[in-house]
Amino acid sequence: MFVGSIALWLISLKDKTSLKFPKRQLWICALGMATYQLAFFSAVHLTGVAIATITALGSSPVFTGLISWLFGHEKPSRAWAVATSITTLGIVALNIHAASATFKITGVLLALCAAAGFGAFNVAGKQVLQSGYPLSHFISRSFALSALLISPFMFTERFWWLRTVRGVGLVLWLGIVTTALAYSLYGFGLLHLKASNASTFVLAEPVTATVLSVTVLHNHLTLTSWGGAVLVIIGLLYLGVMG
Repeated sequence: MFVGSIALWLISLKDKTSLKFPKRQLWICALGMATYQLAFFSAVHLTGVAIATITALGSSPVFTGLISWLFGHEKPSRAWAVATSITTLGIVALNIHAASATFKITGVLLALCAAAGFGAFNVAGKQVLQSGYPLSHFISRSFALSALLISPFMFTERFWWLRTVRGVGLVLWLGIVTTALAYSLYGFGLLHLKASNASTFVLAEPVTATVLSVTVLHNHLTLTSWGGAVLVIIGLLYLGVMG
């Protein structure tokens, strides 16, 4: 988060603005992203990748739609409801083979908290971007504050691996590519789509991970998993055409 916010700040230097980030939305975005980071990875630790992913990513569009409806005055469309149902079913099928005896209710509740945090970030962020506030400043400042909020947790672990070339390379990759670049692209999508629709499109993430696991790591998937991947793609295509 720190590396990503620094990279995003450097990107934002090219966009001059006299507008101020609304404090209320800034804190909602930062708290939402901090909640997502802490709750999701805690859920992964407690209940495993499959169940945490199913719960967090599968429920994220639902939370985004509900929060957007209640506080963002953006009523989700019928296409969103259909697409979210199809893609959520696909996420379950994609991961069901891995959801073994690791189920823990605490982990599931944390995954739901992560989804709610991401939903709050989506809705508040959409409101900021609609006001004309530059995308680069929105992402960099909300992530910088989020990084500060979760920084105390850095002192709960030992970071011996940061003294290795591989460790530094991993942090740079996660900060620059998977945080700064990925969320800049997501923010661009959030600017041009409904918050609920943008959240549903994020469900392409586990499908991408599945394809990479097969092509790069040479993992073997069950027929159910492939069917789940196809369902997610169908749901996203439906949302893209009808939404």
